[in-house]
Amino acid sequence: MTTRPPMGAVIFDLDGLLVDSEPLAAMAMQGFLAGFGVAVDPAVQARMLGRRLPEAIRIAQASYGLPGTLDDLTDGYSEARMAALRGAVRPMPGARAILDWVRSTGLPIALATSGMRTHADISLTETGLANAFDFEVTGDQVERGKPAPDLFLAAAKGLGVEPNASVVLEDSPLGVEAAITAGMRAIAVQNGRERMPDFTAEPTISVSSLFDAQNWLKAQLY
Repeated sequence: MTTRPPMGAVIFDLDGLLVDSEPLAAMAMQGFLAGFGVAVDPAVQARMLGRRLPEAIRIAQASYGLPGTLDDLTDGYSEARMAALRGAVRPMPGARAILDWVRSTGLPIALATSGMRTHADISLTETGLANAFDFEVTGDQVERGKPAPDLFLAAAKGLGVEPNASVVLEDSPLGVEAAITAGMRAIAVQNGRERMPDFTAEPTISVSSLFDAQNWLKAQLY
């Protein structure tokens, strides 16, 4: 049996994990689609979760039959999403606590989000979480989005840590799959959802909150 090395880094997703941005994104999507006379389909919304923006909008375009180019639709929704985030996005309970605790251990910390750099900057600034990471990689900086492992592999490389020594915190099935594909441990965090989604790849552990995730990380070190 292969033995994992000690935990060498912690990698965080952003939307739905550290910041409560998903309800705001859903509100922005509702308004965006209303401009085309279309109502949100929860099944379509679920398929978009965790994907990079162009990939998510491609799903929306095909599912709702939206007119226009993919670039124009992506730009239109991007503006609506940024407007929804400004002045409204908040950190998830326990976000600052877990980041501060990881920092106190000396473990390197990375952010690996499917979101665009501009969106991530708004969320991090608005929630006071900017400059909390040693390395950051966003969806527009990699060739493939989740469930491909590119984001997490880039994060590990940026930190100078082997993938199998990295632990990822995620809230979406695509993110967990990407972490497992990268050879990393994955903590699935429920963050107030009534039930966890169905995972295509089994997370290392599922927890209800970032506080519980912090306790699990502590147990790996002490």
